[in-house]
Amino acid sequence: MKKKEMQISVNEIVEIAFGTLLNQPSISFFNSICDEVNEVKQGDLFVAFGKTLEETEKEIEEAVKKGAFGILFSGNIAMSDPEVAWISVEDLEQSLVRIARHYLIVGNKILFLLSPDEYQIASQILLPKKNLGCYCGSLVKLVRYILASDVAYILHCNSQINLSSLPKKQQEIKLLPQEKLEDSALPFAINSYSLFGIKIFYKTFDYEIPLPKLFIQPLARVVKFCEEYSLEVQMNNLERISSFRPLYLDERGFISKPGATNKVLLACMDTELYERYLAYFTMYAKWARLMLFVPQIYQELYAPYAAVRCFDSPQELFGKLLDEKYNFALILGVETEVFEQEFVNDAHEQSLFDYAHLDDTQETNKKGNQ
Repeated sequence: MKKKEMQISVNEIVEIAFGTLLNQPSISFFNSICDEVNEVKQGDLFVAFGKTLEETEKEIEEAVKKGAFGILFSGNIAMSDPEVAWISVEDLEQSLVRIARHYLIVGNKILFLLSPDEYQIASQILLPKKNLGCYCGSLVKLVRYILASDVAYILHCNSQINLSSLPKKQQEIKLLPQEKLEDSALPFAINSYSLFGIKIFYKTFDYEIPLPKLFIQPLARVVKFCEEYSLEVQMNNLERISSFRPLYLDERGFISKPGATNKVLLACMDTELYERYLAYFTMYAKWARLMLFVPQIYQELYAPYAAVRCFDSPQELFGKLLDEKYNFALILGVETEVFEQEFVNDAHEQSLFDYAHLDDTQETNKKGNQ
């Protein structure tokens, strides 16, 4: 449920952000906060996050033209309009973290920072509840969400936010405990597992989870969090996460149904996750032919562990994936979506009925022309 966003005091922002107000504008409040120039509305506080000084100055100029009442920035930026509040800070991210925490305190809310895996699991299995919100966006948009929402608990998909500027014992922004849980401490019982799935028993029900054992820990952390805060879950709603999206190639080189082929592609961009998959397949799929497809610079690094094939371009990689013999192909440095587009079977395959119908149509046309 959304409510009207509260106005933001200029002096309050300056104090919370540990900033310096460089001028004395006539305005006292901002209507909202944003970091996208195309979203700026009259009365907004614009946070200047440009990658370069030139880009930052250009965005600020456009934001002022669109009616921004204030600019929050770091670095050496020249003031262009004395009627706009110019707030300078040393570190934009840390200032925004302090601003977020302040409005969490004001609204009596708690923010939980989840890893991408934790967030995707939670957002699927959690049943909707009025006091719970899930939000995935920039830090600035998160502040706006905190200001606008009525929820008591907010889940955010970024566990890498630096909290070092906050008091050590603060309770408004939390991470899920990251200590590894032994099987005996898991919130569910593991009945069995296959290479790409887990069967668990949780609260009198059996569930088949479409994730490998590799992801038991984030699943367990989310379930324990839900139990601690009395949040209901529906395990059957869990379908997949972006870290695990296997693609099954048939003999013609098209994506097929899961389990219908003996060629499986698994791609990832992160070397840490890639090495976890490598260790996982080495341990649990000793029977299979594993092949690693990596950019040239990684050849020596991974050569001791499995057969390695290098590529310089996606097109070269596509050919090797079709020609090589393997059961599992671990691919580093290319998004899964690239393979979904390349190997999708979008050709219209005519059945015998289609051909028979085509013959009937041609025969009818002949008679009509006689």
